[in-house]
Amino acid sequence: MNLIVYIFIFYWLPFVGMYKFFEQADAPGWAAFVPFYNAHTAIKIVGAPSYWLLLMLLPLLHFFIIAGLLIEMNKSFNRFSFLDNFLAIVTPPFYFLFIGNKDLSYARKSFEIHQDIKKRYKTALKEKDKTALRKLDKENPFPKKTVFREWSESIIFAVFAAHFIRMFLIEAYTIPTPSMEGSLLVGDFLFVSKVHYGSRMPMTPLAFPLIHNVLPFGGGESYFKFPTWSYNRAPKIQDVERYDPVVFNYPEDDTIFGNPSLQYHEQYHNNLKAVPASQREQLRQRLLKTQGASMITRPVDKRTHYIKRCVGLPGDTIQVKAGRLFVNGINEEIDGVQYVYRVFSSTALDFNYLNQNFDYVFHHENGVLKNNLFCMTPSTAAKMKATIPAIDSFKRVLLPKETLDGVSIPFPYDYNNYRWNIDWYGPLTIPGRGITIDLNLKNLAIYRRVIAAYEGNKLEVKSGKIFINDKEVTSYTPKLNYYWMMGDNRNNSADSRSWGFVPEDHVVGKPLFVWMSLKNGRLFSGKDAYGQPQEGGIRWERLFMGASGK
Repeated sequence: MNLIVYIFIFYWLPFVGMYKFFEQADAPGWAAFVPFYNAHTAIKIVGAPSYWLLLMLLPLLHFFIIAGLLIEMNKSFNRFSFLDNFLAIVTPPFYFLFIGNKDLSYARKSFEIHQDIKKRYKTALKEKDKTALRKLDKENPFPKKTVFREWSESIIFAVFAAHFIRMFLIEAYTIPTPSMEGSLLVGDFLFVSKVHYGSRMPMTPLAFPLIHNVLPFGGGESYFKFPTWSYNRAPKIQDVERYDPVVFNYPEDDTIFGNPSLQYHEQYHNNLKAVPASQREQLRQRLLKTQGASMITRPVDKRTHYIKRCVGLPGDTIQVKAGRLFVNGINEEIDGVQYVYRVFSSTALDFNYLNQNFDYVFHHENGVLKNNLFCMTPSTAAKMKATIPAIDSFKRVLLPKETLDGVSIPFPYDYNNYRWNIDWYGPLTIPGRGITIDLNLKNLAIYRRVIAAYEGNKLEVKSGKIFINDKEVTSYTPKLNYYWMMGDNRNNSADSRSWGFVPEDHVVGKPLFVWMSLKNGRLFSGKDAYGQPQEGGIRWERLFMGASGK
């Protein structure tokens, strides 16, 4: 949304229908048509503090100031009902224009009475004259709110205030999977700042408050697809930095079919990338035919939230060799990164003992077997080997080069040209705003979604040539920045190796700290999926710890 549209929506539309009310208050009617001056005039009419005009210039806060000003304008002209206030806030230009075209003979008198009472109230309060205040309460001809209405308006205000805080300032998230373990654990509850990277303006502004994308009862999408606004952000505190944990909208959640709660491997794109490129179009047509009626396309800001660590910035070259990450040729892993180890032991290991005495051990197989798989940090692996005599050896679990894991084809889903897997991946260069990419038929698979899905261009290949918006091209310059996201639990994470780049318009916010942490994601102890005892309770030592893990 550009500045002119923003001013039109928030500083012109709410007041443009008030011109007849302005005239009743001895103000020039034409003032209603001048952005900012109309707000200044309305503030003078209702007797609000002049600093309200300055507060209206502050992003986010201006929603509440303008809403309060519209309600005060209603009060000044003897309109007190809940419906009046609702219509004034939701449809101000139409509401005030409609009311203003009625007989306004009452308005002048109501305005004068209201102004007189407000003036006398201020004097009585200033002089602390309790007798005058009691007299004014009896004199006041305007209706008082019922207890029900007081509570209803308070609840509605609280809900919408929480909605705006959640949308623009800070939001709570939880860690549901072990993909970030080593740094962030299953059961960690985080506060995430929306302002660090710049509060993203809503792209689908009409939505049920405090609900992300699916209604809690009965399902269904929780937002309206019209109107839609283009991508914009408020000023940022900082850029996304390498190794920041980042909350973002999952890029491949743009298209789902069937029940919105379907598991990851059952979503549209995951079906396509599970088959070779030669079979993909046939599968696509079959999915459209069999599932097309239930297919849902989601806007960017309503796609599922993910949290991963940003390991690559625009222009960086990413490569994974023998499971280790290299950025611009440098292996610079942070503390807490986990890998899968196969642990061989002469006797059965006590899983409860391991889980209680070693940090960040995630168990994959039955805890009584002698041959166990664990996700753990190299330092934890060394400590276990040194302190548990029953352990005979450790072995890093690695896929051989050019071997698939049997689940899906990694990004860019072109195994003929890019025979990569999660342990041997790349090199791959991350696109960025203004960084020109040389295009050819081989690397088009890498940048196809950047050009078509994320930046909205028409992309075609005809007679061995690449066309963007019907023009033959050999290069492309992105309009957005892109990032490469990976989980700290490197062998147990669906991340950019699976679905590619994260565009900047998908970035939601920066995790700040853990405000609550439950062991294994549960408050009370019980049994895990293998029937083994699993401890629950609060991890007191993790409360209020930072979320960066750096």
